[in-house]
Amino acid sequence: MWKILPTMAKINQQELARRLNLSQTTVSRSLANHPAINAETKALVLETAAKMGYSQRIKRVQQAAPDQRPAVWGVLISMPGQEGGPSETFQQVLKGIADKSSLHDSILDVVYHDPVKLEAGQIIRRIRSARWKGVIMIYPLARNIAHDIAHQVACVSIVENYRHDLIDSIDVDQAEGIISLVHRLHETGHRKIAFMTWTYTVPTPWVMQRFGSYVQALYQCGLEFDPALAINVLPGQKATPEQCARQVSALVRKGVTAVVCPADHQAYNLMAELEAQGIQVPGDVSITGFDGIKPPLQARQLATVKVPYEELGRSAVHQLLRRIEQPTAPRRHILVDGDILTGETVSQPGS
Repeated sequence: MWKILPTMAKINQQELARRLNLSQTTVSRSLANHPAINAETKALVLETAAKMGYSQRIKRVQQAAPDQRPAVWGVLISMPGQEGGPSETFQQVLKGIADKSSLHDSILDVVYHDPVKLEAGQIIRRIRSARWKGVIMIYPLARNIAHDIAHQVACVSIVENYRHDLIDSIDVDQAEGIISLVHRLHETGHRKIAFMTWTYTVPTPWVMQRFGSYVQALYQCGLEFDPALAINVLPGQKATPEQCARQVSALVRKGVTAVVCPADHQAYNLMAELEAQGIQVPGDVSITGFDGIKPPLQARQLATVKVPYEELGRSAVHQLLRRIEQPTAPRRHILVDGDILTGETVSQPGS
């Protein structure tokens, strides 16, 4: 049989159990991807362990036959340290991964890292020492690092689409989601619709994909694209969230009645900044987002696209199994439909 052993003395399973108010047995079984533990608990334990710096290695007892060893799959979660991120998003993805992978006698080795600081050598050493058979990458990595990983082991990416390597990608249908939101704004009476995004420390192709869908939807609605209504989109523009909010405020005074944000965390921040300036949402300006995260305390439910994160995780496992079995098969880019949440942040202009 195999055992999961901590490699950092200060962060052990006992400490994880204490932090999470779980039994040590539950923590141990969660890390081992035991089918008796529900996927939600596994996801919580796996993410917390990775964030706390707990690292696990797989130790084989000498008597174990090769065909009795469970497969070890790496899960790389990318999030720049200074940006943080909604923990619930990662837990939902991990829940889907744990749910599906537990049916295939596998162990998940989760690495929560800052992509700005990550070096390919770190991950390649982890691949070799833990004997990963495959890896699921969550959110963007530098393309050269993704390329190096793909030449070591079978890979599947969630959200990011690496077109020049045999890395299958799983994503929500971003285009359809943004287009549906813009059409809703148009049907509600909005004619001056802006787009606002943030600048991140790592490349974020999803921002430009959603921006492109915004432009496409404008033309479908018979509206002209006005570059003056695109905030922080052009190369070289690096406005802070506060500066973005001030630009939106100025546009509202000039007649803009709606703003499309490519992510919920941007939209909720914008709502708070605008309302601090006395601009009401949706009375003075309607706002939409993308992701479907839980609203901050006392915030209105955003009009958004709810991403099926658990299904993305399950689909990633399905594709990883295919990639392991067929390493030279054509690359696949799979889109999963999201659900439109009508929310409370869209109304008729001036209402």
